Amino acid sequence: MLREYEDYLRGKGYSPNTVLSYLNDVNQFLKDLNLRPDDYVTSADIRKWIQQMLHPDEGKPFAVSTINRRLNALRNFYGWAVEQGYVEQNPMNGIADLKTADEDQETIMWLTEEEFEDLLHRMRKMLAHSRGVDPEEKYRRDRAIVYLFVYAGLRVEELSNLKLTDIDLEMKRLRIVGKGMKVRTVPISNILLAELQDWLAFRAEMSKKKPHVAASPYVFYSQRSPKFSVRGIQRMVEGYSLPGKKLTPHMFRHTFCKWMLKATNNDIEKVRRLAGHSHIATTSRYLKDSYSDLADAVEALPKF
Repeated sequence: MLREYEDYLRGKGYSPNTVLSYLNDVNQFLKDLNLRPDDYVTSADIRKWIQQMLHPDEGKPFAVSTINRRLNALRNFYGWAVEQGYVEQNPMNGIADLKTADEDQETIMWLTEEEFEDLLHRMRKMLAHSRGVDPEEKYRRDRAIVYLFVYAGLRVEELSNLKLTDIDLEMKRLRIVGKGMKVRTVPISNILLAELQDWLAFRAEMSKKKPHVAASPYVFYSQRSPKFSVRGIQRMVEGYSLPGKKLTPHMFRHTFCKWMLKATNNDIEKVRRLAGHSHIATTSRYLKDSYSDLADAVEALPKF
């Protein structure tokens, strides 16, 4: 049964590390409770295991992040087992992730679709009254940057280092050099493609007028430098902050992850690969629902 599950994970395109992590966590659960993969398991068994990890007979308690990672592995495993008919009921139903002592939902903030639309309007309006810069040039550059953050999930360092040769418009893909020099390929959606085409065409015109642009291998430049620095991008983003919500490049990345989970019906592995997360536990943070998500779910209940 576990061999079939392993084949399923590999068939879904999960990375070798993710497959190994899932299998190790499932095997640890079975070992700790002296179970076989197809044994009848209840939610009470899961809760018992959680308590064992929180209050072990020997050694230190497991970190909440480790427990939540293991719970996510069991959700995946038993969800598959139910679909395959190996078990009748999913024992993970009703089992929620544990909260950390300092956990705060607001530590992960993202933009709603309405806020993003409002941001685009504010950018155009603010730049119309800017001084000392070409408002059209700045608007096109800043808009392209925002779209790359939100529709490709780039880190600010990745965006600053993005070169013209990293963009393949014909094949609709980006080559991203991430943390630890790890390279990943991110598909370019049609909406992002249009924005990039617009900016690159405008940039080509600017290269005829500005030597530092013509000499730059980077996609984005500043007024005087051939490369738009990380700090410069951060200041640019902060300058467009919404009322009551300070904008940061990482908030845009949070937005990408949150929107992608919704678009993929919570396919956490796809989002992990697109975002360039090394560990699936990092991506799982975005599964947490905001209060507005919960309110929308309640409103979606049948009405009689």
